[in-house]
Amino acid sequence: MKTAKTKEEIRVDLIIKARELIAEKGYEYLTARKLADYSGYSVGTIYNQFKSMDVLVMWENCQTLDELYQKLLTAEFGSDAYVNLNHLLEKYVDFVLENKNLWFTLYNFHFASVMADFELFYLRRIIKIVQLLEHNLHKLFVKVPASERKVSTEVLFISVFALSSLLTTEKEFARLEKRYVVRVLFNTYLAGMSYLAKK
Repeated sequence: MKTAKTKEEIRVDLIIKARELIAEKGYEYLTARKLADYSGYSVGTIYNQFKSMDVLVMWENCQTLDELYQKLLTAEFGSDAYVNLNHLLEKYVDFVLENKNLWFTLYNFHFASVMADFELFYLRRIIKIVQLLEHNLHKLFVKVPASERKVSTEVLFISVFALSSLLTTEKEFARLEKRYVVRVLFNTYLAGMSYLAKK
């Protein structure tokens, strides 16, 4: 006889099934009804677990951020912070291109939400990723005051995040070598930071 699933097991099941639907069909396809049909759980069960579909998407995005962080940790880190930052960028771009529908979901979620709406558990995942950049920017720009370096890190992260929409767009900018464009803009920013650090 099968034992009934715990609330936590049902919650995890729904997040996994939502990710599968998004990865295969895209963010626009995800509705409570379609998730219910796909997962075998009722719409009522979905809303018992998550007070809204936005909350479910936030949990699903947590998984995406965790996977991105693990991917970034596979970057080769040496003594050259500039090279390290470019290795992080390569891993970031690889992840976005390998997970376009999941990333598009995360990207849209951020633009449809207010930062104040994000739960602490979600923000902590973003902070971990930003800290990888900050650590290497610190090594690259030792003489830049910590407060300026922190702002520069946040600007760099937001810029790369915004550029990820270019990577997930199929029709617009189709002729551009997107990896190259992202790399040029990323390194132009670092060059500008280097110039300001010498002033």
